Amino acid sequence: MARSNVVTDIRDPVKEDVLSRYTEKYKMFCYMFGKYIDKRPQDDITKSLYQADILMTPGMFISLSLVTATLASMVVFLLSLFLFRNSSSPLVYISTLTVLTFGLNVSGFPFILYNQISNKNMNVEHELPFALGYMSILASAGSSPMDVIRTVALEDYGDISIEFGKVMYRVDVLGEDGVTAMNHLVRNTSSESLRTVCIDIANSMQAGGGLRTYLEMKSKELMQMRWKLQKEFVDSLSVYGEGYLSGVVMSIVLVVLMIVVTSALGIDLGAFTARQLFNLFVYFILPFINIVFLILLWMKYSRSIL
Repeated sequence: MARSNVVTDIRDPVKEDVLSRYTEKYKMFCYMFGKYIDKRPQDDITKSLYQADILMTPGMFISLSLVTATLASMVVFLLSLFLFRNSSSPLVYISTLTVLTFGLNVSGFPFILYNQISNKNMNVEHELPFALGYMSILASAGSSPMDVIRTVALEDYGDISIEFGKVMYRVDVLGEDGVTAMNHLVRNTSSESLRTVCIDIANSMQAGGGLRTYLEMKSKELMQMRWKLQKEFVDSLSVYGEGYLSGVVMSIVLVVLMIVVTSALGIDLGAFTARQLFNLFVYFILPFINIVFLILLWMKYSRSIL
């Protein structure tokens, strides 16, 4: 048993390395087309990628979405060609599924980018009161603003530590002064709350005092906002639950009733019989809807600390 565990522990990193190696090769293949896009500045996409902490150029991101959508559409085209070649309207089914697959894949990449930024902002909102409380303790102990930022960057405060780590990178590696590095974070961070705090910290660094009092007041204010965010989180989760019950569950009941009624009345359903339509709905459409709904919930709340 011990030998089996050792073998598993040895093979897992190897599999991860192989997967990451092929992933990087696929990205480089996509970038063969994206390098032409990078010849023109894409400021909005660059800023969004920076806010989402995704280390790739706008050209790679665009080409990755287009190439992935094209390959997925080709796979769906071949599968639908095999499945619906004998149906009454094969062109309609094949073209609809192919175009739908391409559209979903292309729109999925910006959606993932938006959700990653949104989840990052949510994490910052939840961690900010605790980070400010810790910063106020450091400031009361006599630490300078840059020492406070450096200490928080080394601690585990989620995306706040990552954002402050960017400030320290610009100070320690690029040689910028603290105020300039903080102003860069102010211009590029996606969280409005963190932007406000960074503006006040930068002003405190220039003025040379008042940081401790500000951090204590801001920490209390944000703690009250945290309770409000918790309530909003519970409300949004209840909306998803009500949407699932009213949308998915009711649709299931209505479709099943429609199939049963049409079968009992002998109504012609076109290319499908009532049994075929029932099997298609139960074994394909219904699991697909549930999987999509679970993916949406995972993307929305996977990084939430509540």
